[in-house]
Amino acid sequence: MKSILLVLTLMCAIVFSSRAQYYNDFVSSHFNAPQNVNGVKIKTNLPYTNGVAMPTIMIDGFDYNFGKGGPIDLKLTWYVYENKFNSAVISSSGMVNPPVTIANENGKVSIFLDYKAYYMRFHIRAYAKGLPRDTGNSFIGWTVVDSTLIPEATNVTLVPYKNAFSGTVYLIDSTTTTGGRLGINTASPKVALDVATVKTDTISSVLGRLSEGNTIGDGTYLGVKAFKASSNNIPMFGLISKYSGALNCGVIFNKGATTGGYLTFLTNNGSEKMRLDADGNLIVGATTNNGFKLAVAGTIGAKKLTITQSGWADYVFNSNYKLPSLAEVEAHIQANHKLPDIPSEKEISDKGLDVAEMQKLQMQKIEELTLYLIEEHKANQKLQQEVEELKKKLESK
Repeated sequence: MKSILLVLTLMCAIVFSSRAQYYNDFVSSHFNAPQNVNGVKIKTNLPYTNGVAMPTIMIDGFDYNFGKGGPIDLKLTWYVYENKFNSAVISSSGMVNPPVTIANENGKVSIFLDYKAYYMRFHIRAYAKGLPRDTGNSFIGWTVVDSTLIPEATNVTLVPYKNAFSGTVYLIDSTTTTGGRLGINTASPKVALDVATVKTDTISSVLGRLSEGNTIGDGTYLGVKAFKASSNNIPMFGLISKYSGALNCGVIFNKGATTGGYLTFLTNNGSEKMRLDADGNLIVGATTNNGFKLAVAGTIGAKKLTITQSGWADYVFNSNYKLPSLAEVEAHIQANHKLPDIPSEKEISDKGLDVAEMQKLQMQKIEELTLYLIEEHKANQKLQQEVEELKKKLESK
């Protein structure tokens, strides 16, 4: 009989010991309208002592909050070591995710939810095992109050939210973080969608894909590439298009210094074909503008070209314009093998042709030629008149 009682006692001890690690519904609370004023503070019985407890706290419930709330499912962990909270982290699979702060209040850990509840109900469970205060005594006497942390609280620590997912995660409806911002690879998104990357020379996001060629390499897509920003005059970001995993075309945003960035445009096999530099100069088929606002290394075709400029060759018709004699023009041609004021072949070869200036010089020569013709016409008329008069004199004899 004593043996049977001993066995039963041992079995009960084993059962009690196996269940002592899990503490179910040891505190529950609710708030009805109006909302609580300060927030939700959970005063625990866990000591703020180094190395004596490593609890997992589970807060489950619901908050109505005029249709803006939802299920509450928070899991909070921490470990006090070297007189500070270590490995403090909170995870949520619910819809109510308030800022959570833990602190030392008079030697005990307090949990503060910075949240104004409205018809909020929740209960608290815990798991703890293996350390001196991971025992049942630590999970009795907990209270929930509408209060902030006391001014004397020490080691006040804002607990970061962290969730890790493997496999495929489906976001069926719109999903935002606090403030209406969604962050990927960042815990502090600054805009509505903030995609960060910790690796250089990687595709940080894909904006669209096509089925054709998508099974080859990294596929067919339009994506954003993050290069680097470690020095000046290097690619920083790029909007690139790939087909069958091969770079097809793109626009590259190059870093200047703090300012002074410029754009390069890639086509064909991803090689640069055009550039818009930091000064607003457009360069086609080259990488330097050589002082031109539009620099084209090739032939330009157009149906119409309009050039605006100041100054034209009408000064030729001014009364004070000194028209060179044909003898002077002939002497200049024989000496220089070109017309006066017109650039030589070597000058054109070395400096290029200023189209607007050449049009003006050509018009100057046309107007000079017109004056020469007018003078020649007058001389011919005078000569013809003299011939007629001479002819009449001969006929009268």
